[in-house]
Amino acid sequence: MKTDPLFYRLFETSPETFFLLLGMSADVAADTAARYESTAPEFKETSHRVDGVFVPRAAGLPVYFLEVQFYKLPNVYAGLLAKVYTYLKHHDPTQPYRGVVLFADRSLEPKPKELIPYQPLLDAGLIQRFYLEEMPEVANAPLGLSILYLIRQTESQAPATARNLIARARAEIGDEALRADLIELIERVIIYKLSRLSREEIQAMLQINDIRESRVYQEAKGEGLKEGIEKGIEIGIAIARLAAMKKSVAEIATILKVDDEMVRHMLAQANRD
Repeated sequence: MKTDPLFYRLFETSPETFFLLLGMSADVAADTAARYESTAPEFKETSHRVDGVFVPRAAGLPVYFLEVQFYKLPNVYAGLLAKVYTYLKHHDPTQPYRGVVLFADRSLEPKPKELIPYQPLLDAGLIQRFYLEEMPEVANAPLGLSILYLIRQTESQAPATARNLIARARAEIGDEALRADLIELIERVIIYKLSRLSREEIQAMLQINDIRESRVYQEAKGEGLKEGIEKGIEIGIAIARLAAMKKSVAEIATILKVDDEMVRHMLAQANRD
């Protein structure tokens, strides 16, 4: 399971959304995204995976590194820089770069004394930080940005928004493959976000016949759901059940064959809702 898979899938499917996050206009974001390739490399010697790397297709542009943080981690900036410099070491050490950290909310930001080593980089703009909860909603936002808003919504808000976004994708996206990817991503957000609901409830919510037929369900089932969990529609349900059994994060990760960060992410989201 990739670290923060929702965000990786969003920026992979709709890369202009990353540049909208940086404050660019829709036209500029689309033009800039066309100049970059979105990847999520893993460094074998350190087992570090970057949540997102946007590699320029032409010389002179910086490479962007994205870190998504949904739980408290005092060394988040050290981790980001370790990945940045490892990447540069393996590619082009002279390549200009920008680091971006997307926090779920401001409370996850390291304490001021923990920021001291990184403050010059923050002041220089080499590292930028954003808070999902504080992002203002743009009227008539592009579909990718609207899906980003969906991730932060409450359980009561998300179903209606998801149905609206699926309808928008069907109406606005002419490319069949891209349309399918975006609808799949919306389904994935709901499955991860509302993991405590039954399969039947999520099917009714998204107005689809049988979510077990979707690629999202089949992939989630293959990413660690144990064979005996017949009603589980994705890995979040299994995490919630094991947590209720007082299993530790490490034990859950071992049982489900996912990384510790994914378990913490899902548990933090459940506690927030």
